[in-house]
Amino acid sequence: MTHPLITFLKTPMAAPETRTLRRMRRLWMALCWSLALTVLLLPVLKLLLGSWAALPALLLTIAAVLHGLVYFRAKGRADDAFGREARP
Repeated sequence: MTHPLITFLKTPMAAPETRTLRRMRRLWMALCWSLALTVLLLPVLKLLLGSWAALPALLLTIAAVLHGLVYFRAKGRADDAFGREARP
């Protein structure tokens, strides 16, 4: 007989990642990395774009937030559905 805590720790807590969720996760990560790179290159963008230098960072921030909301809602729904199926 195994301890209930050991059984709980062996139970998967998240749904298996589908192709769509994997693509969404990778896109969200790419948006975050692009935003970080844009912020690091802000002095260069200031030379190239002048007063419009912050625009790429603003657009990437908006895109990352919106896509993150969509992705995390989809991931939450998949995890909830997986949890309901796993219960006896």
